[in-house]
Amino acid sequence: MTGGAGATAARLPLEGVRVVDLSQGVAGPFCARLLADYGATAVKVESPAGDESRRAGPFPGDEPDPECSGLFLHLNTNKRGIVVDSRAPAGVDVVRRLVAAADVVVESARPADVAGTGLEPAALLAGREDLVVTSVTPFGQDGPYRDYRMTEIVAFAMGGPMNSSGSPDREPVKLAGNAVQMQSGATALTATLGALFHAQSTGRGQHVDVATYETQNGSLDRRRYYLLSYQYSGYVTQRAHKVGAGRIAVGGRFPTRDGRMITTGAVWPTHLPRMVSVLGDEELSARFAERGEELIVAQPELVNAAIASWAASRDARAAMREAQSAGWPVVVVNDPKTLLTDEHLVARGFWVEGESPMGPVPHTGAPWKVDGGGWALRAPAPRLGQHTDEVLRETGFDDAAIAGLRAEGVVL
Repeated sequence: MTGGAGATAARLPLEGVRVVDLSQGVAGPFCARLLADYGATAVKVESPAGDESRRAGPFPGDEPDPECSGLFLHLNTNKRGIVVDSRAPAGVDVVRRLVAAADVVVESARPADVAGTGLEPAALLAGREDLVVTSVTPFGQDGPYRDYRMTEIVAFAMGGPMNSSGSPDREPVKLAGNAVQMQSGATALTATLGALFHAQSTGRGQHVDVATYETQNGSLDRRRYYLLSYQYSGYVTQRAHKVGAGRIAVGGRFPTRDGRMITTGAVWPTHLPRMVSVLGDEELSARFAERGEELIVAQPELVNAAIASWAASRDARAAMREAQSAGWPVVVVNDPKTLLTDEHLVARGFWVEGESPMGPVPHTGAPWKVDGGGWALRAPAPRLGQHTDEVLRETGFDDAAIAGLRAEGVVL
């Protein structure tokens, strides 16, 4: 783990770009966080109740605390925070004045929720030819689903891969955490950077419409080639592990002395002799020499028993090195604790120590590296309303006006 805050002497690539983050949840805030991590000045606007991710956790000691949500702290580094009640006309005015000084706005409201408020994308873009507004919503700005709500499991199910995820004799399951929404946020970042480049080159901004439903249907994580496969063959992927496409169904996750390892559940025939050689199981070796691939197809339980016995006598990382040195694909199943000490991540300086309400904690570092650095952890996620007065003063409000807004409950 590296010390410090990942600062670099090089100029950050998005330095000078001003971002107003009106989004909440996961996808939009992640997009805005990535912009801020690479140098943009970002202001996060929250309602008096705070971003919904503040209530999501995980929390230290499993005690809910909106200032200590691990999800919120992760998604909102390098942002300043301001609380504005945008349901009030005066709150709408505050937000619009913030937007007037911005280069990029990231928002996540369903179209029906902001229609006619003055905060819908068209209203924000009015009179600002150079502004980029990125909407990261469940189903986009139009279409019959546009005002539907979405949770992570809904996105994963509707996006396509859930029908083939999980054990064949059980109900389908989603991936853990918020993988779908994080991917949507990363997609939104790419689109935003393209629109920002266009705005800086031509003086003309754009409305970027990112629908999480569509980012999943077009994802390279199975969805795209599942769809292509169906169009060509009519085959619908299943959760059952079957022999097909020249592969043999054995393997999976196995306990080791200090954790777990995994070997692919579909071993290519060229891997089989390598695997049998590494396992060193005399009975398996003899039967494989006699029957070859036919044995593995007919009796996968025999192979799995040999793998389980081999794995149980080794540490996970030692098993990975031993197998991979012989060309058999085996990897460690990392948990958060083992990731923090993973030798590769440590060697590349991926973990960066940063402040939090719990004190210094390791944060994830740059998701990609560029020459000269280009990324820095400059500030922890803001406390609720931490920078309200500071940001309002920069926006042109004097102390009397701020006090008036606070007395009316418009700002916190």
